[in-house]
Amino acid sequence: MHEIAQWHWVYDPDQQQLQIELEQGMFHPAPYKSSRLVPLHAMRAAFSTDDAEQFQSFYDAIESSGIVAAQTILEASLNYLIFSRYGRPQMPQSWYFQTAEHAPSSLEVGQLVSLNSGMAESICAITSTDGEFVECMVLGGDFPLSDIKTLRQFDVIKVMPNRLQALHESHENSTDSHLKQA
Repeated sequence: MHEIAQWHWVYDPDQQQLQIELEQGMFHPAPYKSSRLVPLHAMRAAFSTDDAEQFQSFYDAIESSGIVAAQTILEASLNYLIFSRYGRPQMPQSWYFQTAEHAPSSLEVGQLVSLNSGMAESICAITSTDGEFVECMVLGGDFPLSDIKTLRQFDVIKVMPNRLQALHESHENSTDSHLKQA
């Protein structure tokens, strides 16, 4: 269990860096550029009950898959919380992805899905869904979308639900070093 009650949001306007203080002197920096986040001012604020519940719910959902390493689950859950609370609204970018052959029957936050850009495939976690669009976080390493655009681990992208591929056993038995349990 994580000591979420002790965590704080910290924003340093000089460095333009949002971080989560996990414990005294230990920080998790947001991997997102300030342009991807809403405008912030200097702060040090305790986590709310809602922050703690969102973190734990997302963490538990990914952990239950059994295919993601513990460190990746922790970092993905922290980044999910950062983006869901402070991320700027995004425009959909579905054109980068192939239409799903085997779409998931239901969509829930924390559910693992796959996206295929035609250049590569990556396992992602759903971070939000509104019926018309879904935001997904890349869990693996670099994910090329085109010759000039690559998503990095923990980047979030908004797509139409028909681009989401259901995970199959081939993914669950994958040897992707970014995802596999040790």
